[in-house]
Amino acid sequence: MVRRALRDRPGSAPFSELSWRLASGSTYAEQVGMDIAAGLLRECSEGDMKLVLATAVADEARHSAVFHHYAHAVAGSVREPGQAQQELSRDLWSLDDYTARFLAHTLAEGFAADEFRWFVPGLREDGLGEVYRLVRRDESRHVALGMAYLTRGPGAEQLRRLPADLLLASEQIVLKHNDVDSLASLVHRLLPQTPTGQVAAWIRARHATRMRVLMSVRDDRAELSRRRKHTQEFLEV
Repeated sequence: MVRRALRDRPGSAPFSELSWRLASGSTYAEQVGMDIAAGLLRECSEGDMKLVLATAVADEARHSAVFHHYAHAVAGSVREPGQAQQELSRDLWSLDDYTARFLAHTLAEGFAADEFRWFVPGLREDGLGEVYRLVRRDESRHVALGMAYLTRGPGAEQLRRLPADLLLASEQIVLKHNDVDSLASLVHRLLPQTPTGQVAAWIRARHATRMRVLMSVRDDRAELSRRRKHTQEFLEV
């Protein structure tokens, strides 16, 4: 994956420092995803879902290694992990309920896949866009499988029984760690022809769609919608 990306990367590629920073950050973010997926795998009792989670662990490990390789290739080092990744890991692990953590993990993967969708064209000339394209393919599959699990069969029953406070806390943790407006500004820097409002609106709409699908399995969805005022404010900014 990295060899293909670097093969066509010009020596004076644009956004080289930015690409190094993004690749370094993604190195650690993918490790967080790997750790959470591994924890879910240990707690999972369903054979089919064990295979799905085992694949996710392997995917996230490979993604982290690829971003690490890229950062080393373009700058000779990987930037030290920031507080953001450490705080995300801490907050996700604070959810001591399996279903709540599975939900948060799936939502976080959704935000990552949506973020990478803009990095693919924005970082194409730098070679990193190709890496994000291939990683996004895996992340999108993780999201689709997670959504399917939470809305069908035993997973749907678990989500239906999840206490409302835990469901809301799971979503709030993910929203806390995704600054849509900052991301939109970054995308505009990479793709000046793309208005920040368009990027932010698209990402918010994607999250709203995922939540609407997940909430459809709940008998208390009307009450939850009322209590999700913080989310509505997030979506309507």
